[in-house]
Amino acid sequence: LGSAFMTPPSSIATGIHHHHHHLHTATSQQTASTNNVDSRNIGSRLFSNSERTTSEELIPREILFGNPENISPTLSPDGKYLAYLAPSPEGVMNIFIRDLTSKQHEDENGEEEEEDIKKHDRMITNEPKRAIRSVAWAYDCETIFYMNDFDGDENFHLFAVDATALPSESSSSDDDGMPPVRDLTPGKNVKAQNIFTNYRYPDQILVGTNERDAKCFDMYRVFYKTGEKILDTLNPGDVIGWKTEDESFEIRAATVRNAEDSSTTIRIRMSADLVSNASTPAETEWKDVFHFPYGEEGGLINFCADGGRTGYLTSSMGRETTALLKVDVQTGETLEELYANDKCNVGGVTLDRDTKELKALTYNYARTERVFFDKELEKDHQFLQSTKPNPNAEIGVTSRSLDETKWVVAYIRSDGPTEYVIYDKPKQSITKLFVSKPKLLKYKFAEMEDVRIPAHDGLELVAYLTRSQTAEPTPLILLVHGGPWARDSWGFNARAQWFANRGYSTLQVNYRGSTSYGKTFLHKGDGQWGVGDMQTDLTSAVEWAVREGVAEEDK
Repeated sequence: LGSAFMTPPSSIATGIHHHHHHLHTATSQQTASTNNVDSRNIGSRLFSNSERTTSEELIPREILFGNPENISPTLSPDGKYLAYLAPSPEGVMNIFIRDLTSKQHEDENGEEEEEDIKKHDRMITNEPKRAIRSVAWAYDCETIFYMNDFDGDENFHLFAVDATALPSESSSSDDDGMPPVRDLTPGKNVKAQNIFTNYRYPDQILVGTNERDAKCFDMYRVFYKTGEKILDTLNPGDVIGWKTEDESFEIRAATVRNAEDSSTTIRIRMSADLVSNASTPAETEWKDVFHFPYGEEGGLINFCADGGRTGYLTSSMGRETTALLKVDVQTGETLEELYANDKCNVGGVTLDRDTKELKALTYNYARTERVFFDKELEKDHQFLQSTKPNPNAEIGVTSRSLDETKWVVAYIRSDGPTEYVIYDKPKQSITKLFVSKPKLLKYKFAEMEDVRIPAHDGLELVAYLTRSQTAEPTPLILLVHGGPWARDSWGFNARAQWFANRGYSTLQVNYRGSTSYGKTFLHKGDGQWGVGDMQTDLTSAVEWAVREGVAEEDK
């Protein structure tokens, strides 16, 4: 796939893309098992022993809430280098490079300490204040892209740095010995987003900026080696997102939000070639093809490998949850329903990079689950399942080499740090890289349970319970997610672990109005913030916790 990475959030991201939802269709589809806990048997499940769920000693807050030491590991397209984020000597997240072909790396063995391995890695940026939160390789296998703002002004620019040149090789290296950094989207109060790369066009990228009009983002074609930037697609003022067709690397789709009724429209053009005679005017004109009234969910995933005449679309039209559809992007006609799950929306979609055939997708009702449409990918996943260090861990693939022979795989768990490994597909072997927060390893943490809670009107709510101890009820903290168009998910939650270590159990509820459970569930929360059914869901969750012996009634 041509990749896109969006403006980073304000907190350090894990670099793992947690996929969401789905469940039913054609041949050979299997889903991974989950750790569902039914409310009817949670008592017998949790009260089997009287041990504390976390370490006896107080776990320092710095350990729980400090920066990760290793995050967002990303392979270069040729598989020779690894980029990742880690703290600088001053404690600010910066980009480090590991040469996977070096003799030091070849001589490493499983007994070597992580710090001994990392001593050969090079820091290639030196941001003194603002943590770098995103990292991506260019397809020249030399350049790293990252985004950052200026002293917290949230005007994120796109920067480029040479990851492979040693400081001594460049006479223009900065005074701190780092390779020079180039701002590809310069300008005061300019913000960059919608960044696309494409291996077929290794010398260029597409990036959106608001330099012409602060209120909207035009798309520019940037030749990042020279810094040349050409206006590619003008935003008429209502476009909030773009999509490319990979073979041509042209902007072919635009997502529009209607300010009057909050509906969403997807515009399509069959060609962006406005200069040569290869395209007719009709092919280069934008046409409104897909329309989602307010209350409906969906969007264009990608074009198919037929010149962009068909594509993949998610849509809740005519159903409760989003389905994955194959559609005619010229007429809007649905050609095939590929997958749908009655309980939650379709999540992440994996397509073949060249053929655009559907290989797998995910959904997340309570835990991330996968449906496979490709036997080879399913076998890879089965192998990775067999190598998990913790049977309850979830698997995420954070990066692949261009030939897909090497993957960076994350083992995500709720009771400890994320562990990263390199999967060598031809050799069917695993090589450890590092864990996200190694200082957590010396402590014991609670496992997060996904539970089902009946609301006052019988609606099923997914929630996540982190127990302080299992012998008797404890004080309970109801940790309510914001949004409300957001959701809680399974995984390591530093706040829940902090509370558990201090003697408080934690309950996190996906109340009505939370995302990913379909349009009716989402809009049951409309007008209910702080009152009515949304608030009653929280009360129902507390009553359930008391009833099940999880919480002390007066605490």
